[in-house]
Amino acid sequence: MIKYLLIDSLKLKIPMIKPYPNKKFTCAVALTLIALIGAGCGKARVDIFHEAGGNWDYPKSVAILPFSFDSAVEENKSTHSILRKTFFNYFAYLGYNDIPLNTVDLKLGAIMKTGVTVDDISTGRLMKVLEVDAVIRGHVINSTNFTAGIYAETSIEAKLEMIDLRTDAILWDTEHHEIQSSGIATPSLVDMIQDQADNSMVSESYHQVAETFALKVLSKIPDPASLRHNEVRLPKIASVETNIKGNYKLRPNDLIYVSMKGESGLVGHFDIGNFKTAMPMKEVSPGLYTGSYRVKNGDKIDNALIVTSLSNEEGLTAKKFYKKALAIKETQALLEKNEYELY
Repeated sequence: MIKYLLIDSLKLKIPMIKPYPNKKFTCAVALTLIALIGAGCGKARVDIFHEAGGNWDYPKSVAILPFSFDSAVEENKSTHSILRKTFFNYFAYLGYNDIPLNTVDLKLGAIMKTGVTVDDISTGRLMKVLEVDAVIRGHVINSTNFTAGIYAETSIEAKLEMIDLRTDAILWDTEHHEIQSSGIATPSLVDMIQDQADNSMVSESYHQVAETFALKVLSKIPDPASLRHNEVRLPKIASVETNIKGNYKLRPNDLIYVSMKGESGLVGHFDIGNFKTAMPMKEVSPGLYTGSYRVKNGDKIDNALIVTSLSNEEGLTAKKFYKKALAIKETQALLEKNEYELY
């Protein structure tokens, strides 16, 4: 299935949570937790060997192969599947013809033999069987999910690379370690307990880490969408704006306001990450679309991207991210703390 989606490169700012000022730990415990929390955090480093420039015949069709994993991941081996599916969901926003994962698996299953892994299949054979220009290989080095006392952590460490099957050239690669943790950096005891409870939901925790992992990597890899304008006449989105600024944390009853400038007479929608999707936007004047959402108690909005879309009668859809900030909802415990400090 071919998707025609136009999207800007992702540029993310993941705000750090400030330590709760009244927490006290011994020096040894504090240093240990700081080391654990700091490990693997920050931006993903992606080494790019070929940019998607006008003079480069960048691949049009891409298949994401089944991810492999180290023996250290045996206990949590489902993480390789979670990371692959999550990465695919966001990779589909870029300007490639992406092949559905089940299609890739069916085609590979027809040629796989006992004892043979995907890594054993030559690039020439992959190109013939999958009928794509390039593939993405992934390998999960390690994954963890545990809670110990006041500390909870979920992490995924993995290597990814994109290979041009026509030339055997590696277009980009990365090795990234993504960690989500709570403890010394958690603002309140209530939040810490909630984080630990969430951490016990292993699959959900891994999905959250995989999503952050994928977004950080995708913010760096080349996107050839701009090179494909002559092939497909996609709707044009000029700009996206919202009232979310910097590290501001949303509270119940806050209004998220989104505006989009683009071609007139089309259908507009916006998403707040995976929490709320396909919310309608109204064309209030030619080419100006607006929409809003009021935050409610219980909403789970955490590092959510604001994404707008514009669709025409042919069903072609352009998408564009708001680049300047992420939607983050303040925790109830921190709300109570801040309100108390006002008096």
